[in-house]
Amino acid sequence: MAAPTKEKTWEYDLNNTTFADGTFVGNAFESTSRRLFLIKEILINNGSTTFTVPWTVTSSSDSSTAGASDLWVDAGDLIWRDDDTSNVFSWIVLRQTGISATFELLITCEEDNAGNDGKQIGVWVAQAGFTGGTTTARPTASDERQLRDSTSSGYWGSGPPGVAYTSQTHVWMSNDGEITRILICIDGEFTGYWAFEKPKNVVTPWTNPYFATVQGDSDVVTSQLTYSKYYDSANMASRFSGIDTSLYMSGEGFASQAAGEAVVDPNQLTDDFAASAIGLHSLTSNFRGRQGEVADLWWGYTDTANRVGLYFPADGSKTFIQIGHLIFPWDGSTILKVV
Repeated sequence: MAAPTKEKTWEYDLNNTTFADGTFVGNAFESTSRRLFLIKEILINNGSTTFTVPWTVTSSSDSSTAGASDLWVDAGDLIWRDDDTSNVFSWIVLRQTGISATFELLITCEEDNAGNDGKQIGVWVAQAGFTGGTTTARPTASDERQLRDSTSSGYWGSGPPGVAYTSQTHVWMSNDGEITRILICIDGEFTGYWAFEKPKNVVTPWTNPYFATVQGDSDVVTSQLTYSKYYDSANMASRFSGIDTSLYMSGEGFASQAAGEAVVDPNQLTDDFAASAIGLHSLTSNFRGRQGEVADLWWGYTDTANRVGLYFPADGSKTFIQIGHLIFPWDGSTILKVV
């Protein structure tokens, strides 16, 4: 592939392994809580990387106390509840000023009554900021947009119910704070993908633009980085004029499909693989059309052998990597997929 040009300066916290061993052998709940706690720690600069514009905690609950501080001191502070909303539970609100002054992410430790293992969560984002919250009630925001509903669609990449897994977590953040991407890998498959981003080249009427997703399934065989997830389906969420909207990640295409789906081999003249820039299209009423673009992310081709990492360019510098069907900026390291 002729390497694309990075628009952003990228900071990375990659290859973070959460083990399902020691005191966590066979304990799916503890394995899961450690994984979610790790994500929070990386985002707020308690990981191996010091991000220029980290996320900050504005409020939280450890199920016994709720308030305007970070009460998630360790993985033991993450307490899930089932369908009974009278029970206490943990939640956390994180802010990223790189997207907007009060852009916030709310994660709640809630699940349905299957598994009792933390494999499901509730997730919301908001531009206005979240307020309130107790040990039995989550904070709310006037413009909140729900990404995961903590029941049947609440899976976030932590693996099937009732099973403890060793996993790797990879985090990208642009040095202006406008883009955060999180990827979870279990058993060699990319089981969870989170993104919170400020799009580029947006249409003028779309004020305070953002898009976000938290994707995962109840298995470890379904890649979250595919054309079917984002090109064929509108799994990028946002809001416009007070209305929930959904966005497709478009790309170059022909013959009624994406170019990377139609051509899975190198160019026969140059031996290069194509990288297609990504647009944001909506079919939501009053928001239909091409509304912006995604920075530093490209569609690749669909040879399934490359779901576990293909590096570019050919000089071995590993400045880009294909994961699933998408091409990301990379830091030159070798990606860990399984231990």
